Amino acid sequence: MNPEPSGEYYDYTKTMKPERPWLLPYHQSLVYLMMLATRGGDGKMDKLYLTFEQALDAIRKIHNLTCGIPQIVYLIGWHHEGHDSKYPDWSEVNRHLKRPQDATARDSLRWLIREARRYRATVSLHLNMFDAYPDSPLWDEYAAKDIIAKDKNGQVIPGKAWGGMMSYQISYTQEWKHGLVQKRIDGLLAMIPE
Repeated sequence: MNPEPSGEYYDYTKTMKPERPWLLPYHQSLVYLMMLATRGGDGKMDKLYLTFEQALDAIRKIHNLTCGIPQIVYLIGWHHEGHDSKYPDWSEVNRHLKRPQDATARDSLRWLIREARRYRATVSLHLNMFDAYPDSPLWDEYAAKDIIAKDKNGQVIPGKAWGGMMSYQISYTQEWKHGLVQKRIDGLLAMIPE
């Protein structure tokens, strides 16, 4: 296995290989998405499919049905009010998915990630780097810094409507220039270190 990257610039053109290939054995795992919750056109949670506790039960059942093959599970709707809720912000775990015995939904998500390992399951999170919604806590900052794509008249350009809410596109160049991509990623890893 390759050692941890040093943080120094890695020039892939010298080897034409990624710095850290195959961190997870996708080719030898059952990889699937698990819908936990969706949000409606009003921005509030529309439908709850599975809590974190129920998600672990589903992971356990899949483990038993497949004779324990490795799983890679992507949770959809784990944040804010459900799937595609309040992007580009990732800072809040969906409170509707919390276990009663935990203090916060974040504690419940971290519990799920740890407990799923007992069933050879790696729990990951569905994230969207492209979309932004006006009800996001980051909307005003992103609009002010021209991170939300705008037309030549300075008006934000609507994207596609998802779940009854209009999305808008993010400029990766602008987001990177302002250091906000790194801030989002670092914030997520600090919130859920597992």
